[in-house]
Amino acid sequence: MRRLGIAFSTVVLMFGVMAGTAAGDQPAASTFIAVLNSDNETGVCAGISNSARGVAVFHVTDEATGTVEWILVANNLPGTTFAAHIHRGQPGVAGPVVQPLTFPAGNENGVIGTGAFTNAALLAAIRADPGNYYVNVHTTPNCPGGVIRGQFGDHGP
Repeated sequence: MRRLGIAFSTVVLMFGVMAGTAAGDQPAASTFIAVLNSDNETGVCAGISNSARGVAVFHVTDEATGTVEWILVANNLPGTTFAAHIHRGQPGVAGPVVQPLTFPAGNENGVIGTGAFTNAALLAAIRADPGNYYVNVHTTPNCPGGVIRGQFGDHGP
């Protein structure tokens, strides 16, 4: 848990520095956070391990295009990571993928992925109703349907 806290602090500091370097004529950047745990997941891996946790941070870098940079940090995931996504769906309900979060498979602890995507429509939809969107991480062979999940707008404990 201590490693997750250190990694999260590093993520927050990194995005704070990036926000401070933005041009003065751009609108203020927005940051969205999803706190992930196995209790939020649906399906056979729901509640698989209360030590499996993570956080996903999304930072808007270009309002006009809807460009978002993201980082995904997790610890104690059973199996090998192979995918993560943003889904549309209410808490406790599995929903369709609306944005893949692509990263190299295999990291189970620490920063498991970083990247960027451009999706202005999704950014507007999350702003309008953050509780209707969630992030989850998938592992193999243990939890191919998802091992940890967190809704936007619900910052957890």
